Amino acid sequence: MASSELPSDAFAFPCRDDGSPTALSPPVVISVLASILERHIARNERALAAAAAAAATAGGDDDDEGSSAATTRRRVRAFESGTELDMSLHAFLERFARYAEVSPQVYVVAYAYLDRLRRGDAGVRVVRANVQRLLTTAILVASKFVEDRNYKNSYFAAVGGLGAAELSALELDFLFLMQFRLNVCVSVFQSYCRHLERELSFGSRYRLVCAGEARAQQAQHRQAAAAQ
Repeated sequence: MASSELPSDAFAFPCRDDGSPTALSPPVVISVLASILERHIARNERALAAAAAAAATAGGDDDDEGSSAATTRRRVRAFESGTELDMSLHAFLERFARYAEVSPQVYVVAYAYLDRLRRGDAGVRVVRANVQRLLTTAILVASKFVEDRNYKNSYFAAVGGLGAAELSALELDFLFLMQFRLNVCVSVFQSYCRHLERELSFGSRYRLVCAGEARAQQAQHRQAAAAQ
């Protein structure tokens, strides 16, 4: 089985009404996810700024460092850093497709993981300070769930601009924050695909590429080239 496919093609990307199997090309998935995450980051940073202002007005910090909640907060803070990405989100996501051969399915599952973190008890929000570590870790974990074969953590760390030991520690924090709920069933996967398709409807700069259509176009190009 090719490493870019999910087992038994269970997670085919729906595109046509007749249910024929389709696929989102990596450039499309990357463009859509980058756009979605940029909007999430802008909204989350506004909300966090408002929350910080309210906390400063109230004053005090009653964290119990021995509590489970404090442990969760420490895991969340592990993804924060004092630096921000020196490239666009689109360029950062593209690095994993280019250098780690990450498939479109992995990006979708990684996005599902980030959504679960947002909805979970920890309420993890993607912001500029944590997007590099969160995305690198989410893509790493999603790749291990989706693919039969993977690059080592050290390689993913290099692609994501992190240290190998740091990424391994972040992976463990990520798993605990996820409560080890990594399974993404077919129906949930397809719901995220439909969400991406709705995003596509907002503008013409994205294009949904159906697998059968892409193969037909490639065959036509080969025939045209042979005829010349």
